[in-house]
Amino acid sequence: MNNNPKILALDIGNVCVKIDFANFARTLGIAEIPQELIALQRELECGRIDDKTFLSAVSETCCCSYPDALYAFNSILIAPISGMVELVSSLNSYGYEARFFSDISPAHLARTKEIFPAAAAVPDGMFSFVSGAQKPDETMFAAFEKRFGIPALYVDDRMELISAARARGWNSRQFTTASDLLTYL
Repeated sequence: MNNNPKILALDIGNVCVKIDFANFARTLGIAEIPQELIALQRELECGRIDDKTFLSAVSETCCCSYPDALYAFNSILIAPISGMVELVSSLNSYGYEARFFSDISPAHLARTKEIFPAAAAVPDGMFSFVSGAQKPDETMFAAFEKRFGIPALYVDDRMELISAARARGWNSRQFTTASDLLTYL
């Protein structure tokens, strides 16, 4: 095992955990999430409001209980991406140490830790609710760099975020499958 592991910056949504934003509305039994809640979700993910404020607004707007609002919100996170639990759990053997780098809320981070067993192998990360900005805002990238340095590799499913990272000089790769990432590593 490498004594000085390289940092692998990992997005969570659609890299580690399959997400489906439409599931939020389906679980609430509505056609779509109202725009005011979508705006509030961004505020939540940027740390400008807390989970309680957001979920209370969901409860009030969608006429459901607070527990039902939380359940519906968490239903966005479906299940681990095939092969990623094993890959993330074994990164040390490849000389890497994972750090999450994700636009996420505290509630969704807690849910990720419940449904993605390999989260225990990721000791820390930089999250939008901590940095106060979402990718591709340079604030988010700068916060990661300040805390962990420039990662040896950044993996995300969204090409526009890979492009933003590359513009900062980060070695970045678009996620397709766990086996593709393992071959690359």
